[in-house]
Amino acid sequence: MPPPPPPVLFLHTNPSSVSSAFSARFVDLTANTVIPLPSGKPEIVIGREDVAGEVFPDVDLNPYQGDEKGVSRRQARLWLQGEQVFLEDLNSTNFTYINRQKLLPGQRYLLNNGDEVQFGRLLLKYLS
Repeated sequence: MPPPPPPVLFLHTNPSSVSSAFSARFVDLTANTVIPLPSGKPEIVIGREDVAGEVFPDVDLNPYQGDEKGVSRRQARLWLQGEQVFLEDLNSTNFTYINRQKLLPGQRYLLNNGDEVQFGRLLLKYLS
């Protein structure tokens, strides 16, 4: 029997229903703009592209005022485990939040449909 998975630090009662790849999006609550997540990937890095520094996240938040709102180049990581979606802060400068709760860097947190996610000062809603 395999060992149990590490504990989930942030729990909700209705986990997102996602299979082997993301079929979700973020919505910028200030500009009411949809930010699609790349499909077909079980793991996604979110941040700001920096060509000079050779940083190319899967989701670039520069077009959504990421730089002005304090999003790090490698802000956070989304990934699937079974049918659940998790979010991890990658030791960002201005922190990551789920529903106004600050995430501890390097820890995974369960993410659910309708959760508010804040990268720096950029406030988004996660929709699966």
